[in-house]
Amino acid sequence: MFKRTILKTFFILMIFCSAAMAETGDGGHPDAFLQLGFGARSLGMGGAFVAVADDATGGFFNPAGLVQITKRTFGAFYRKMTLDRRLSYIVYNQPIQDEATIAIAWVNAGVGDVMGRDTDGYITEEISNYQNAVSLFLGRRILEQLSVGLGIEYIQYNLANINAYGVGFGCSVFGRPIPKLRLGLSVENLGMKYSWTSGDYWKRYDLLGSSVEEEFPFNIRVGASYLLLEDRILISSELDKNEKQEGKIHLGVEGWALENVAGRIGYDRGSLTLGLGLRHKIQTAVLGFDYAFVTSRVDDDADHLISLQFEF
Repeated sequence: MFKRTILKTFFILMIFCSAAMAETGDGGHPDAFLQLGFGARSLGMGGAFVAVADDATGGFFNPAGLVQITKRTFGAFYRKMTLDRRLSYIVYNQPIQDEATIAIAWVNAGVGDVMGRDTDGYITEEISNYQNAVSLFLGRRILEQLSVGLGIEYIQYNLANINAYGVGFGCSVFGRPIPKLRLGLSVENLGMKYSWTSGDYWKRYDLLGSSVEEEFPFNIRVGASYLLLEDRILISSELDKNEKQEGKIHLGVEGWALENVAGRIGYDRGSLTLGLGLRHKIQTAVLGFDYAFVTSRVDDDADHLISLQFEF
């Protein structure tokens, strides 16, 4: 009875959040770099990963799904984008007694060659513009078919030697009501905000500067995935809704033609994505290589993404 009550509550919460996705709205948000996506595997599947979350990047999408990771897992990723933007991460996952998995991750994003100019238009300096996020994720199984997750995040933003800091958290659930079906729900950016004070920068120009707080909009992800043909085909769908933006649809398919070669295709907010995955066993360890082709929303150039994963 207790198990059924928890599972029913989980499914009702999923339906409620799906309805909330129908609300739309636009607006800027300070966590844009965290919404670019992590990992070539998930991006090749259109970002539909909240109900998958079974590799090194799982904590970014749904910490509760980390309980699926049974080996120590290290992941790394680098993405160079148009307009001289870049995004990279490293992450480590550690299982704990087959009941929980903890992960720690570092994300860095930045823009190069941002030049400052004086009132006459002359270049005065190169302006720093980068962000760092350090995250701690924990997923724990509470029932055989259900797990919960927690994420704690510290973010630092440096713009022209002005620093802002923020701390926030997120929570998630992950369920497997039947063997081939997985469901995921994640809420992100709770309590996160930046506090900016520009007095130190502007005083060298005999100006006062200002102070302002910038709140992160919370984000909700909800999705489902299903395995077909003896687990050789994975289909996944996801809706994510930022409180200041319209809801976004993500769809993805992953197929393993061979034991160690996978092909992927996805749909991400109107754009087509493609991917390829390779796995190589080294005794009891597994080395993974993933590639994704993602159409840029800024110009006609596409992004070619590579990520690595090592299970040992």
